[in-house]
Amino acid sequence: MCKNSATVVGLKEYAQKTIVEVFARAFEVRVTNYRSKMSVSEEKKFVMKHVFENAESMELDKKYYGPEEKHFGVPWKIYIMKDERYHCFYLECLKSKGTTPWKIAFEVNSKILKKNSQWLKHSLTREYSRTFRSDHFNYFNNRARKKYMIDGKLAVELEVKIKEISGIEIPKTRKFDDDVAKKFSDVVLMVGDQQFHVFKMYLSMHSTYFESLFSGNFAESEKSIIELKDIDPRDFQNFLELIHGDLVLEDSTVVRILKLADYFDAKSAIGRCERFLLENSNKSTNEKSNLAIQYKLENLMVEKVLKC
Repeated sequence: MCKNSATVVGLKEYAQKTIVEVFARAFEVRVTNYRSKMSVSEEKKFVMKHVFENAESMELDKKYYGPEEKHFGVPWKIYIMKDERYHCFYLECLKSKGTTPWKIAFEVNSKILKKNSQWLKHSLTREYSRTFRSDHFNYFNNRARKKYMIDGKLAVELEVKIKEISGIEIPKTRKFDDDVAKKFSDVVLMVGDQQFHVFKMYLSMHSTYFESLFSGNFAESEKSIIELKDIDPRDFQNFLELIHGDLVLEDSTVVRILKLADYFDAKSAIGRCERFLLENSNKSTNEKSNLAIQYKLENLMVEKVLKC
């Protein structure tokens, strides 16, 4: 009898353990599958390339600049400077110091072309601000210069991945009040003092709120101009850019967009916010957990459970 009881208890413990393991594996597979479907990158990144001419005749301690390029509203330049030992390549942020504090945290993956068609690669992270706007990202010893100079030229390429921007206003990537928007829209949404010329069907596809608003069950459905009250125009601009696939999310905007997406019941926008929080956000675990609970972000909840 005791032996049978022990056997039953053992089976129960085994079953409970098995169930826990199955659920854990299921959760892990679910998160893995979820991540594999992430086709939209939330990273801000850009590539800069330049070929420096007449590299053989460069003077010591003199800066030789490539052309200015603007990315995410910020001007950048690559330059090279030679000292007695090294050829050093720099990335300079040309944003003015100004009076308002600003910061750009980023990662640089750089490559210098060799004669044998191979690359000298180097990666680093930096944080630029009003007081620190330039630093080297790659270099080679002057004694090895013949490995890199091709017909007296030096070719460099770098990929910049921006991790955080603060104190800098990123320009709009899509306008909803220009001639093109007006031509192809069939309704105007008034948010604060701004007009947004949009297409009803597109919004309805992304939001049950707008689907109901435009369906004919509300008086507003027949209006050519509809006012949306108590919404910040900047948040609505970001929301529209997000569902049109233009906006790159960041920690400074994701919470406000998520709140608006939840209000509009916009599943795709909520999903992109959740993906950002899972993969790219620097918010604390506590902040993410609170957002997961508040907005019922199931995959973010699973992620927190698996990390516990």
